[in-house]
Amino acid sequence: LNLELSKENLFQSKTNLLPSINGGISDNTNYGRNIDPVTNEITIDRVRNNSFGLNSSITLFNGFQNLNTIKKNNYDYLASKYDSEKIANDISINIVTAYLQLLYSDDLVKSKKKKLEASEQQVTRISSMVEVGSLPKGDLLNAEAQKAQEDLQFVNAQNQRDIALLNLKQLLDIPISQAFEIVDPKLNIEQDLILINTIDIYSLAIQNLPDVKSAELRLKSSKLSLAISRGARSPRLSASASIGTAYSDASKRFSILDTFISITPIYENYPFRDQFKDNVNQSISFNLTLPIFNNWQINSLIIQAQIGVANAKYNLQEAKNTLRKTIEQAYNDAVTAKKKYLASKKSKEFLNESFKYNEEKYNLQLVTSFEYNNAKNNLTEAETEFIQSKYDYIFKLKMLDFYMGKPLTF
Repeated sequence: LNLELSKENLFQSKTNLLPSINGGISDNTNYGRNIDPVTNEITIDRVRNNSFGLNSSITLFNGFQNLNTIKKNNYDYLASKYDSEKIANDISINIVTAYLQLLYSDDLVKSKKKKLEASEQQVTRISSMVEVGSLPKGDLLNAEAQKAQEDLQFVNAQNQRDIALLNLKQLLDIPISQAFEIVDPKLNIEQDLILINTIDIYSLAIQNLPDVKSAELRLKSSKLSLAISRGARSPRLSASASIGTAYSDASKRFSILDTFISITPIYENYPFRDQFKDNVNQSISFNLTLPIFNNWQINSLIIQAQIGVANAKYNLQEAKNTLRKTIEQAYNDAVTAKKKYLASKKSKEFLNESFKYNEEKYNLQLVTSFEYNNAKNNLTEAETEFIQSKYDYIFKLKMLDFYMGKPLTF
């Protein structure tokens, strides 16, 4: 809507170059002593008169204010387009964030479910061994406690996934009652992170992202606002033209001279049609206005416009600084996320081997149930951290792609 509004302002500033044309009709009835506007005679009777007119005016010169206004509004319109793109980009980033959060929550549910199923099988196996006296009852109690804890973790993971799904639905304005499934993308994050200089990424971002472009156009717009304010010091030349006619029921027209009785003119009624034709008048005028002193208003507007230019310059520099810092942070986050992902992957692999080893020893009753459950919990924690680091790394890579002008797709 702001874009449409700025577009309409641009159109209006262009049409301000055209002449204005206005028409008018009046109907007046006067009583008592008055001056007939048609005959300019004093009358004490009721007089009804009509007037019809058409006038036009155009500004020939006003310090180029109209032309500068068109240029300014054009910059404002282009800036509004970039503002609209920025809003769309922000929405896209929010949706991608919610989408990856849902993917992470879904993988977490799958991991917790797998661990819970393994615990259920373990409880069943230990219960059989307790019944035949191979294991003490304490091991069964420990196994059931472990299963109950993993059951709670599974429920918490499901709740987290439901919240993530709700957030994504709300971002997409999808009712919660509507069925909605997401696509599990084929992601290849094993590729090496391309080490592009942050300066090169910044150069690409300047060209592709609307943030700085909008600020640059706002600066150009503010400079034209200053030119418009200075234009108020210039003389103003305008031209106008009009055409009109009038009618009065008190108006009479000469008919004949009564030469037999007296030298007295005789008048007859003056029909509306004839008056409308005979009373036509035209005018053309040129007006030159020289601004001399206007309560310091022009100087005040110029000073305000100069402050606006300075403010726009600072906003532009701030936009550039913010974008540069954001890119530097995003690059550093991506490098850190990759290191964390590789470390968590290695940790998960080692703990998985450790758990298998402890599981074999537990089956041979070479380790206690406490040691077995501790190894299992360590593996669960490592898997959770791995899943989290995986999607965090994916998000950081996507943000770098976004700053380099690549679409946010999977």
